[in-house]
Amino acid sequence: MERNVRVLLDGREVYGFPGQTILELCQDCGVEIPYLCYDPHLSIHGGCSVCLVEVKGAKTLVRACSNKISNGMEIYTDTEKARLARKTALELLLSDHVGDCRPPCTLACPARGDVQGYVNLAVSGLYKEALNLLHENVTLPASIGRICPAPCQEKCRRNFVDEEPVSIREIKRFVGDWALRSGNLGHIDDIKDNGHSVAVIGGGPAGLSAAFFLRKKGYQVTIYEKEQELGGMMRYGIPGYRLPKDVLKQEVDWLLSWGIDVKTNMTLGKDVTLKQLQKEYDAVLLAFGCWQSTPLKVPGEDLKGVLAGIEFLYDVNNHVSVDIGKKVAVIGGGNTAMDACRCAKRLGAEEITVVYRRTRQEMPAEDLEIREAMEENINFVYLAAPKEIKGDGRVRELVCEKMTLGEPDASGRRRPVPTGETFTIAVDTVIAAIGQRPVLKVLPPEIHDGRKILVDENYATPIKGVFACGDLRTGPDIAIAAMGDGHFAAESIHHYITKGYAKRPYECDVTRDDLGPQDFLDREKQPREHPNVLPAHERLSTPFEEFNKGLTEEQVRHDGSRCMECGCPDIFECKLRTYSVKYEASPTRLSGEKVKRFEEKLRYYDRNMDKCILCGRCVRACDEIVGLHAIDFINRGFASTIHDAYLKPLDEAECTGCGICVQLCPVGALTEKRKQRWPHSEVPLEIKTTCGECSLGCELVINSDKTRHSVVRVNSSLSSAVSPSKGLTCSKARTFHLNSLKPSFDFDSDVLLEEISKFLHSNDNISILVGNSLSNEDYEAIKNTIKALAPNAAISLPEADEFKPLLTLAANENQKRGTLGQLFEADVVFVIDDNLDQELPLISTLLRKRVRIGDLKVIYLGNAPGLLDKGSTILLRTDMVDLAALFEYLCCNITNEALSFYNISEDKMNETRDVLMNAKCPMVLVGPKVASSSVSSQALIKLCSKLNKCSYLPLYRGANTEGALRILGDILTPTTENLSMIKEGKTSKVLLIEPDQCVRRMFSAAFGKYVDCVLLTSKSYDDISARLVIPIAGWHERRGHVTNLSGTVGEQNETVIPLKNVMSLSRLLTRIE
Repeated sequence: MERNVRVLLDGREVYGFPGQTILELCQDCGVEIPYLCYDPHLSIHGGCSVCLVEVKGAKTLVRACSNKISNGMEIYTDTEKARLARKTALELLLSDHVGDCRPPCTLACPARGDVQGYVNLAVSGLYKEALNLLHENVTLPASIGRICPAPCQEKCRRNFVDEEPVSIREIKRFVGDWALRSGNLGHIDDIKDNGHSVAVIGGGPAGLSAAFFLRKKGYQVTIYEKEQELGGMMRYGIPGYRLPKDVLKQEVDWLLSWGIDVKTNMTLGKDVTLKQLQKEYDAVLLAFGCWQSTPLKVPGEDLKGVLAGIEFLYDVNNHVSVDIGKKVAVIGGGNTAMDACRCAKRLGAEEITVVYRRTRQEMPAEDLEIREAMEENINFVYLAAPKEIKGDGRVRELVCEKMTLGEPDASGRRRPVPTGETFTIAVDTVIAAIGQRPVLKVLPPEIHDGRKILVDENYATPIKGVFACGDLRTGPDIAIAAMGDGHFAAESIHHYITKGYAKRPYECDVTRDDLGPQDFLDREKQPREHPNVLPAHERLSTPFEEFNKGLTEEQVRHDGSRCMECGCPDIFECKLRTYSVKYEASPTRLSGEKVKRFEEKLRYYDRNMDKCILCGRCVRACDEIVGLHAIDFINRGFASTIHDAYLKPLDEAECTGCGICVQLCPVGALTEKRKQRWPHSEVPLEIKTTCGECSLGCELVINSDKTRHSVVRVNSSLSSAVSPSKGLTCSKARTFHLNSLKPSFDFDSDVLLEEISKFLHSNDNISILVGNSLSNEDYEAIKNTIKALAPNAAISLPEADEFKPLLTLAANENQKRGTLGQLFEADVVFVIDDNLDQELPLISTLLRKRVRIGDLKVIYLGNAPGLLDKGSTILLRTDMVDLAALFEYLCCNITNEALSFYNISEDKMNETRDVLMNAKCPMVLVGPKVASSSVSSQALIKLCSKLNKCSYLPLYRGANTEGALRILGDILTPTTENLSMIKEGKTSKVLLIEPDQCVRRMFSAAFGKYVDCVLLTSKSYDDISARLVIPIAGWHERRGHVTNLSGTVGEQNETVIPLKNVMSLSRLLTRIE
């Protein structure tokens, strides 16, 4: 077809095909149009209204998915009107979208640490991967894992179950400490400089975080720090017993190793000016925090012995001698006050009193810090505020006024109200820790008001190219908040340099705030693990040494397993959220009353209809691609949803679990059964391979985790030109990774190789029973090994015995073997099988679809038609094993009396014969019942010869029975003969190689306990007793080829990496000497 339709697309002249839609043309031209209900494999729905574009002359915006192009059409895809319409459409969808995009712990973390991800990677023992994931948001995990007040834990929904959260902070610390112990603090990218530079003023948590994320984007970053060392308040404000300096230094050094330049002892306004930096750099980020303590503003504050909290901690951390006497009062209730009072205790003070103007309930300090201070005999006086400090040149008394609590203030805490009543505390030192503020005099007056810096929501100050973040922007806050602020500021600076204006990344999260303990009653209670914390007397005996020893590895695995994996498991590919972020759609702007729908945990996948956007992809996929129409829209208006016709659970409906609906769902309403403990945000790796679950040889797209340790889910490609099943697959393929138990092995591969070598070299007779799912390369290796090491061994493959009679007769009579492709072209298909839905479910689905369309006639002979028991299918129900007479009747060669054996009416048999004889391109699908009988097979081949252009397909159960027959056929011993040799004692040694169900049943039923058995397997079996078990790679863990039932050779790739020392069978056998 010629491109002859001229269109003006966003001002550019382009050419499209006649009949092409606007969306298809835009995709050809690389113009992105958002869509949710559209899919190229489905009919047009047009329900989401997200693909709207402007067309000159049109009265309204038009849907790009359904409107066709015409000559001279002018299309504009990114106008303000189109963007606003898309945003509104998305907000309407979000208004009734119920669930969590990201888990509450992540949203509570100011740095947006991927808690669900790194906790569950740690549970799985993938500490390196957990560390890498942490570094995507949290720059100093070992350090922050010691000092963070853990707002994430406050929002952890495990609190609803156990009244205690997952120990998120301690798990983060464990991962960071693992990195320090292993000497591998994380991967360092090979950074390509982008030609731009940024100066960061301040080397605290905010500045370090910003520098790191800017450097990752290719910027030349220079940190200017007024102190000798980096770390800011984490280095100079937090005592060593909470955060050892060597831990912080190692993590900071790793950040700098990315190529970040540092200039220490450089004070802004003294050693360098803002104007100088503006000239030298493309952008300047102010991140120098709040280093000035807030004054008490009471008489006597200037007396000797009255210390500012920040300055006091600075001196302590710099090992400067501080004379504090025996009696110390600390004013304040935050973490700085806790650090100050506990440091005073460690410096020798005997009587320490913390004075706080509210009650303990309102204290901003972490509860753990308060408890530990109390354990160290520190006194707390609540509802009291300093009124005056008295002394004779040095402080002697602190006069306090009693307070009462009034109405809540801006912080949400009840306001302290003076009572007028006072009391006095004898003191040698008063430490004021009531707040901090930035030093602003070094900055130009146009970017501050004397109290705070002037900065917008995108971190930009009124001076072009100058930004601010961290405590300088927000006021004093926790370190993790500063890290998050630095990260967001880096993103805004990047946007400024690359796009011309500052822009913080937009966050769009649907959240749930309606959950409580009653929603988690099905969860088993599990006690929380707590770190080993030294008792007070021990920690005070070594005052500034770390006393929290953290969690053990076993504790991390146990406590992390308490994570309930909140958040949407499909967030990594949710199109609704992706578009909502792009168009800055608000989840709440149009929200109103939500219609409660339902959730289903099905056999093959999960449904959460609260997340359904009614795009109709699943309905159309089931109808148009699969052909079942197992689901459809039900109800009307806001109550609309999708279900089976009779509101039954889908496991009881006609759904076969093929997974196409799940694969095409653009949101998290339908999700695959996936591996547990997988990070929801991680985009899986995709590798194409040939399925090893049955004989069709379908093409799969295996999705593995980043490390390729395990399969996450299984997809297919509906656009593939080489898939024998046209991109369709079945539940067996979709869920194989969930149903296969891997054996646990602790072994030395060389020892095992020596053992199997002895076994094969034995003078005893050996019986070998082989499964039907190995690769062609594996079967070749078996053949070569037997020839070289055990030429007298008897090798059997039970399914080969079942199909040999049919295959031999068909070859002798030159009966044509069909292909899967011809299954789509046949006008009549004769199915002779008793268990097609379970063994080869995709064939049932393919035939059912064609019957429904009306271009295929199916004849079913057997006792379990399953999906084929519909419509125009001719059902010849029988339990008989010998079907020769039936086939003879269909050939018109026997009398009617023969039908009495099968309990099938003469009319039905005559109808069957007429359909077969009049078929233009019939195909016969033959299962093992007929294939294993020479008599029945002979009669069937005779019938086929009477039909016009008839072909047949053997319905193997195994993935590579055909390959095994081609390679091992000339050396196979009939299974019955092999088993007789074992039973008669002629063979005492048995080698089982990846046994299939038939092999296992035969062996375990008769001989399992009486022979010397060696098992080579990729799976774990309870029904086989073997002296020696040797692991081999599964079909998804090896490279090789398999031959499907029509003789087509498919390639299998290594989609995941096998366990250490586990290798493919072919490689293992070539190493045996």
